[in-house]
Amino acid sequence: MELEMWHDLASIYIKSSQWQDAEICLSKSEAISCYSASRLYISGFLQQSKGLYKAALRDYTNALAIDPCHVPSLISTAVVLRQIGDHSPGIVRSFLMEALRLDRTSASAWHNLGLVYKEEGAAVEAAECFQAAVVLQETEPIEPFR
Repeated sequence: MELEMWHDLASIYIKSSQWQDAEICLSKSEAISCYSASRLYISGFLQQSKGLYKAALRDYTNALAIDPCHVPSLISTAVVLRQIGDHSPGIVRSFLMEALRLDRTSASAWHNLGLVYKEEGAAVEAAECFQAAVVLQETEPIEPFR
């Protein structure tokens, strides 16, 4: 519970571009559990928000090494790989498909998969993914249930 609180607080600071405060929260979180996929994911989110995509990718990869089923890290890995642009769409798509295999209700995974299909020129598949993302996003709770 305390660990989740530090992660939630760090996320709020990251979204507000308050990097230093987010880093303090992450250090408090690390003191509680240094082997946490969630902490590494939030650390990656911080790096990504700063535009440090390779550092973000490292954190997401480490999160997946701890928990290969960590859906937010799977999605974020795909997003960063697209942003870096040095990986094939097939690799990006595989991360998103794995995320959807684990959580069919992830609006973010559907949206990002739609972007991959759009880049590949697969308009019908992209539209289906975007439609699924919109429907899921409309029914998503403001805060995830835990």
